[in-house]
Amino acid sequence: MERVGVVLDFFSFQNAVSKSEIELNYEKFLEYLGNLEEGRKLIDAYAYFNLNYATENTERLLIENIEKSGFLIKKTISYSKEEEDYNFYEIEMIIDILKFVSELKIDILVFGSVNSMFYPLLKTLRDRGIRVELISVDNYENERLKGIAQGVISINEIMKENIKDINNISEIESEVNL
Repeated sequence: MERVGVVLDFFSFQNAVSKSEIELNYEKFLEYLGNLEEGRKLIDAYAYFNLNYATENTERLLIENIEKSGFLIKKTISYSKEEEDYNFYEIEMIIDILKFVSELKIDILVFGSVNSMFYPLLKTLRDRGIRVELISVDNYENERLKGIAQGVISINEIMKENIKDINNISEIESEVNL
């Protein structure tokens, strides 16, 4: 049984999802990633938010909904719009991920971001024997991160499968009701 950890650089990931006009059910998404039938056990999932003091309250409902779907929330609150505050967020996230993977003995890290800053982290994890899988959104992904990943999980393919399952269930229900 492989131990799976999921990490989202939330706004980076959500921006890609939104541009693809996909309505992603995060709870079902986590179920898919930790499918026991596939020999994968979801250990933990983290969603990282880089907020500024002005938007912290406006994002509260979104954060609560993501938490309800099964993610542990990690927030960094910036008090300015300086680039160095964003770098602090990325560095904090990298340190957390290294601790998370080590302490929970994660075999597979599923990672969602389009930020090249995370390339050295993913390479380090891969060099340590951790399988790195990138969550991909068609037409909006980072080729450099995709290149280091050992697996790519396509949100678009997952959504197609869900639509097929829903259509199959509808067809079966129609036949039963006849």
